[in-house]
Amino acid sequence: MVIPQLTSRIDKVKVYAAGATVTRIAQIQLSSGKVPEKVEIPGIPLALDDSSVRVRVEAGEGIAAIVTDVRIGLAVPPRQETQQPLADEAIREAAAEVQRIEDIITLIDNEITVLLQLEVPDRPEGEEGKAPPPSPMGARLALANFSGEQIRDRIQEKRQNQEKLRKAREHLKDLEQKRSLASNAKEIRPNELRKTVIIGLSYEGQGTIAGQRLIVEYFVPGARWTPSYVCRLDSRNNTAAIALRALICQCTGEDWSGVSLELSTAQPLTWCELPELPSLRLGRIQPIARKSGWRLPPIGAEILFEDYDRQKQVALAAVRQRHLPVSTDFSSPRVQPLPELDLKKIIVESPPEPTVQFEESMLADEVDSTSGFSSSLAREIVPKERRMRRATSSTLAQSLSAPMGEAKSAAIPRGAAAKEKARSRGSTEEQEETSTSLLAYSLMRMGAADKQSKRGKLSLEQQHQAYLEILQRQDVVVSFNLMTVLQQAVSAAQSCLSLRLPPGGINVRQVAGSFDYAYSADGRVDVPSDGQFHSVGLTIKSTDVDVRYVVVPREDTNVFRIAQLRNPLDAPLLAGSADVYVDGEYILSTNIATVPPQGQMELGLGVEQAIKVARNTSYQEARSGETLVAFNELRHRIVIDIANPLSREARIEVRERIPIPDEDAKVDVDI
Repeated sequence: MVIPQLTSRIDKVKVYAAGATVTRIAQIQLSSGKVPEKVEIPGIPLALDDSSVRVRVEAGEGIAAIVTDVRIGLAVPPRQETQQPLADEAIREAAAEVQRIEDIITLIDNEITVLLQLEVPDRPEGEEGKAPPPSPMGARLALANFSGEQIRDRIQEKRQNQEKLRKAREHLKDLEQKRSLASNAKEIRPNELRKTVIIGLSYEGQGTIAGQRLIVEYFVPGARWTPSYVCRLDSRNNTAAIALRALICQCTGEDWSGVSLELSTAQPLTWCELPELPSLRLGRIQPIARKSGWRLPPIGAEILFEDYDRQKQVALAAVRQRHLPVSTDFSSPRVQPLPELDLKKIIVESPPEPTVQFEESMLADEVDSTSGFSSSLAREIVPKERRMRRATSSTLAQSLSAPMGEAKSAAIPRGAAAKEKARSRGSTEEQEETSTSLLAYSLMRMGAADKQSKRGKLSLEQQHQAYLEILQRQDVVVSFNLMTVLQQAVSAAQSCLSLRLPPGGINVRQVAGSFDYAYSADGRVDVPSDGQFHSVGLTIKSTDVDVRYVVVPREDTNVFRIAQLRNPLDAPLLAGSADVYVDGEYILSTNIATVPPQGQMELGLGVEQAIKVARNTSYQEARSGETLVAFNELRHRIVIDIANPLSREARIEVRERIPIPDEDAKVDVDI
């Protein structure tokens, strides 16, 4: 059955202190005029948490769709059609051409070597007492010119053949690559894998399914954020505009383009236990048993399968009565006494199994109207019955041979080893199933009725088998470990959590305290998945500003501006870096502390150059009075002069250190 695929888009993202919840929207469409019972949403990143997938249907007109099943699998995007594999003849011809050119170049090299060894003979030596012999200068020059010209021609020919050899090798490499691509068309690579969500749907009512959308939510690790601010002050109106921004880093495997963004300080996956309220009791103290969150399985669930088992036994009995030989002596039933059991014989010699051999052709026509079971069911019943008898006989032999452990171990070593191996394998599987979270309801499956141990019970499905199901349907070849690739994808996504924060960045979970807050963006934003921090604007709020000035003339005559403003948000302004602008001009960058909702905060704006302050001191010695007993007093006078050339009034706070005299000291301070 071909499952129709729906095109989805990311509509909303909620980023937590670590990780993000992504919301996708897909439109339900008709498949060949029929209402789809199953739909598939491909292109989901590998790093998502399978247990976090939630699907709901947004109500529309016509048939009301209900989600009945959600499964997570692996898939690959559709590939382009590849050409047929090339014939080996073309590759052999290309390889022969390469070999031919290489032989030509080798021959040219040999000729150049021979020409280089060709030397011009020296002038012949004359005999003593005779005239010198003639020297054939023309022949010598002709030989030298011939050697040089031939070497130059060979070098030029070699260069041309080297260019031909380069093109021939490239052509051969292209042919080999095309053949490799054509032969490996069904083999996938790890970077092509994506997760897919298969959704089962049921419908109520009649009509169309127009206007209904699927909302898919899932959690992915590998996203974090830290706040930053831009404060723009207007000195003429005494107002300020605070722009709340965020530095977001995400490496989830999918880009967020035009999404509605929300930032939260919460931890999305945190265990939280509900408080248990104790009851007040009057009377004798009794131990209070703690209540468990788990419920025992229902009692009597096996009764639901009694009719099924009864019909199986009827079908089995019908098959046996028809094909087993029947005795013709009906005179009297013969009752044979049971023989005495020989323990050693039972242990050493495996008793024959009273099995019934059936031909497949005999079972093919066996459909009993009274039993209501087909031959396929009978084929399932007979092997199962045989296994039950074999288990019963082996159990009896083991129980009877309990005092004779040595004989048992010596008689059936292979059977004991196989049973011990199966027992150890079973215990290992039970430990794995126990260690796995039993809350992964999407991975649980109900056991079939023919499985005695698991029927009517939920059991965890092997995760890699669920992943391979869709890949097998697409007829692709997997030559690597799927679980390793998935773990690598999760590790790559979580790598952004270990990146160093930008200057002034903080951990939002630590500064939020005991409460969690959410901040929504006014518009849609884009955040690429590249593992880098990107500045994103969230919202802008205005508030009133009270500007005051502070000066400490004893230490410095510079007047410092301090802007006091109120937090305009209903949520706190978390600690972070802030860029401050005054009347459109950049002043400074600073770090602010966490400000509660509607709380007051102060921003230092640096030195106000227009206001001038002077501190003058004078000392004077004078008599304390005109009386006979008088004292000489040393009077210190401090005068602070302030000049304000601004066009508005300035409230200036002057800070001066004033002496505090002791109780017995003769010191008076007048301000």
